[in-house]
Amino acid sequence: MDAINRSILAELKLNSRIGWGSLADRVGISRQALKGRVERLEYKGHIVAYTIITAHDEKGERDNQSRSVRAFLNIRFEKGNDCFKLARQMEFCTNIVGSWAITGDWDMVMLIEAQSLEQISDIREIIVATGGIDEVQTDAVLNDLGG
Repeated sequence: MDAINRSILAELKLNSRIGWGSLADRVGISRQALKGRVERLEYKGHIVAYTIITAHDEKGERDNQSRSVRAFLNIRFEKGNDCFKLARQMEFCTNIVGSWAITGDWDMVMLIEAQSLEQISDIREIIVATGGIDEVQTDAVLNDLGG
């Protein structure tokens, strides 16, 4: 599976209702090429279903499993890229609960909440695919100590 197909899958995992035009723009191919790739991904069984995840279960209570994993992404940019550009590119991603421009060895830190480490990895791949990223370090949160 090539990088474009991985990007398509990552984007669809984040938002299975994304429009074809927006998805094609995000992965950098034409709508027609996207349609063919998605059809092949479905045919080969890489895409089994499109679904949604709600914030409430059938009883109307908050689903505590909906976002059970958190991680900090430390990001260093290549020349010509910056925090503001990446923040604009990632506005669609509701899993990003905070982002900060910082001093030191890293340029930016993002706090991600997701259902799984795999989903955090998918978000990380999307960030890297935006281009202009020198390095990303992922630090999973082990315990919430309050405060």
